[in-house]
Amino acid sequence: MSEPAGRQHPTRRRVLVAFGVGALAAEQALLPGTPPRAWVPSGLAGAAPSPGGYAPDGTAGRFAALPLRAVRLLDSAFRDNQRRNTAYLLFLDPERLLRSFRLNYGVAAAARPCGGWERPGSQVRGHTTGHLLSGLALTYANTGDDAALARLGSLVGELAALQARARQAGFHPGYLSAFPEAYFDRLEQGRRVWSPYYIIHKFLAGLIDSYQLAGDAQALDVAVRLGDWVEWRTSRLPYAQMQMVLRTEFGGMPEALANLYAITGAERYLAAAQRFYHARVLDPLADGIDALAGLQANVTVPKIIGCLRMWEETGSGRYRDIAQSFWDIVTGHHVYVIGGAGNYEHFHAPGAVASQLSNFTCENCVSYNMLKLTRLLYFHQPARADLLDYYERTLFNQMLGEQDPSSPHGFNCYYTGLSAGAFKRQPLNYFPAGNPDAYSTDYDDFTCDTATGMETQAKFADTIYARDDSGLRVNLFIPSQVACPETGLMLRQVTAFPDDPVTRLSVVSGAAVMTLRVRVPSWAAGPPGVRLNGAAIPGSPGSSRGLSGLSAPAGPWIAPWIALRRLWRAGDVLEVRLPMRLAFEPAPDRPSVQAVTYGPVVLSGVSRTDPGPVTPALETASVRRTGARPMTFEAAAGGRPARLIPVSRAAHEYYTVYWQAV
Repeated sequence: MSEPAGRQHPTRRRVLVAFGVGALAAEQALLPGTPPRAWVPSGLAGAAPSPGGYAPDGTAGRFAALPLRAVRLLDSAFRDNQRRNTAYLLFLDPERLLRSFRLNYGVAAAARPCGGWERPGSQVRGHTTGHLLSGLALTYANTGDDAALARLGSLVGELAALQARARQAGFHPGYLSAFPEAYFDRLEQGRRVWSPYYIIHKFLAGLIDSYQLAGDAQALDVAVRLGDWVEWRTSRLPYAQMQMVLRTEFGGMPEALANLYAITGAERYLAAAQRFYHARVLDPLADGIDALAGLQANVTVPKIIGCLRMWEETGSGRYRDIAQSFWDIVTGHHVYVIGGAGNYEHFHAPGAVASQLSNFTCENCVSYNMLKLTRLLYFHQPARADLLDYYERTLFNQMLGEQDPSSPHGFNCYYTGLSAGAFKRQPLNYFPAGNPDAYSTDYDDFTCDTATGMETQAKFADTIYARDDSGLRVNLFIPSQVACPETGLMLRQVTAFPDDPVTRLSVVSGAAVMTLRVRVPSWAAGPPGVRLNGAAIPGSPGSSRGLSGLSAPAGPWIAPWIALRRLWRAGDVLEVRLPMRLAFEPAPDRPSVQAVTYGPVVLSGVSRTDPGPVTPALETASVRRTGARPMTFEAAAGGRPARLIPVSRAAHEYYTVYWQAV
């Protein structure tokens, strides 16, 4: 989401604003003044999918995640990131963030202005406040931090007071933003403006999260008024003009409006959500066509999340087909080895990896939204092993590593670059550039990736487990403790994964009959070793008998889930060992260019000095694990010794992920 500026590679902003006034005429020529095929009036909609997948706290449907309050992170890199993020959320001065809001509503503001995207005059000023609301709500829901709840309530109250001044400030009722409503006049006229609906989405999403995750009733009141303003604003536009408006990034507006409909039951929000159907982008996907090349990646993914939510609310299979088609196309043909997508923020030709390596690959916002989409799809298709395989790889390699581990406030980077000698960085046209120490800062940055990082680092607990009709599923191997609401059991997962490929699940308290399922990933190098209370489960390594109590194999020897149904009691311990091995993943467009993986972990060669832009040669037969540190490997690269570590652990140094294999 880079800001428009003079640089060689166009950002989404420079591309979108270029349409200008003539864009409306072009849309009218290309599209009839009728709704798209997916436009299903709610009264005529098909049956909504069962079970439904929506609820921010994870409680919807027969199959869903556990509520955040039921899962607690234990000591690990994930918990460390969460602590640093919480410190930053509580460090930020609300008065500085509210300064632009106050001035926009004619209220005096004495606080110092923020910098970066929140600076006075920025057309996206205010967006961070929406993310801050979501981050605080997620933090409170997961940790019960009273300071986070108090800060959230104070922010909501201030925003409500400003929204109440809308008429006095010359705005239409319900309008809430840090910039004038006139930005939307310009948008509807086809004039240059930077993504105003994108910012409205951040406010709506933050307010809805504040209500559903933290129980703030005033937040729902503010969200309803803002939703009414969006419904009024969009209902005035002919279809062709609305399609022109949608050429400018609008974030997750359809998702937020669908969520508001799910909460309130007010049909007007569902109607408003459907107006954000961007036909030019979504129609090809409905037909299974990959037309993604040239599209801005993080402009596109939220549109797909909106389609999935619209399927859940309307029952229209076309929305479902779009979401599934997009996920299959992107993960099959457009992602890099770490799970991220996009070079210079854009999709490129299918299979273009080696030809699209730079230090500007894999914008972190894209992966944030891809994980959000993957999670929702998983709730509807729990039997699909590839969903969690992708989720795990992206989470462990990119999202866990986007934060600066040496900063007390958990500063985030913008890109996870994948060229030779890459470093975790900010955009070229933004502070700071050309520096491997270039993470964000307290008040001088506030890019979209700084802001989404406030949410990413607050919700690591949301997909570790899931529940179904028969019990509990262990999706991810992250140290944590979980309370099962239906059974009263409390389980603790202790693991040093991925340094040690073993996880131990112990029953801390309670007694109940249920099925405990543990995921067996596709990267497992052999049958899992399974022990219950110290004894090998028949069928696992060390036992010659058939698989008793385990799910039927889905492949030649491996099952996607270990499933054991029994009476579980305090003191029971289930241990699962998943063998890992080195592997080399070739780039589709140049198979001699390869990345090194160990299980789900992507390895990177690190250096304190810039090794230069040429892809180095790696002697693949030389790669071996050392005993010095966990997950540390050595190899010969370019005739020199190289040290390889997980790419998520590369920080303040240069690193190389793709090599010329020899």
